[in-house]
Amino acid sequence: MPDSDAGAPPTQVELEAIEWERTHWVALLGASVERDDALGVAWSTHPGRGAGLNFVSCVRWPAADVLARLAQVEARMRAAGVWPQVVVSEGLSEPRDLTDLLRAQGWVPLGSERLMWTRHPSVVPHLDPGLRIEAVTPATALECARLETAAFGLDERAIEESAELLGHAVSSGATRAFLVRLVGEPIASARLVPGEPGSGIASLHAVGVTERHRRRGYGRLITAIATRAGLATGHKLVWLSVDADNAGAIDMYRGLAFDFTFTWARWAAPAN
Repeated sequence: MPDSDAGAPPTQVELEAIEWERTHWVALLGASVERDDALGVAWSTHPGRGAGLNFVSCVRWPAADVLARLAQVEARMRAAGVWPQVVVSEGLSEPRDLTDLLRAQGWVPLGSERLMWTRHPSVVPHLDPGLRIEAVTPATALECARLETAAFGLDERAIEESAELLGHAVSSGATRAFLVRLVGEPIASARLVPGEPGSGIASLHAVGVTERHRRRGYGRLITAIATRAGLATGHKLVWLSVDADNAGAIDMYRGLAFDFTFTWARWAAPAN
């Protein structure tokens, strides 16, 4: 990429690709993702995994039809036995006042993420000589899934399923994943997911460090490795999402040349 483009903000096409890839990420966790052009949303569904993997996003609604389409979403999700959730992407969801309309209908915010992007290879200093960096394979997917489960406080009963899904994803090339080992012990991991062909973007997910090795630079290291891998394989931009309240992580990513793009916020329907 020419130096003059290195600091260029994401284009509208790239922003929409990021929104879609953030939505489609749940497919790597076993959910189904389907565009519904007639309704103007993307459905994410997973019958066995609760509200976290069941929501609509990529909302594109004419202002005059918001209430009718919202009612369709709510009815379909309640019929499926899951709590209705809508994701609002700041500056992308339509109509632009969707947040205000949801609030007026009694919907409540559940939390939000800041999506961040970079076009620069991340740089970190040399760390411990006992470190080893490796790509995750189907043979080591279980170790990676165990690390992610511990780092993020996930349901331990889903480790085997997560490992199987990750093994298939790295085997097929749908995902690349990385492990940092310290004297043989897995201590940090991250996933790099190429975007759709032609999008020019890749995304980082599940950047995690085991609890007793945090605040030692390993999060920066694994992020830098995965970012460089994304840019080195022909992508023009790498993005990630972080909890909007996680100031420490946001500061770390900004220190690695990531900048802010839109906010991804979940809203839940009111109780009947």
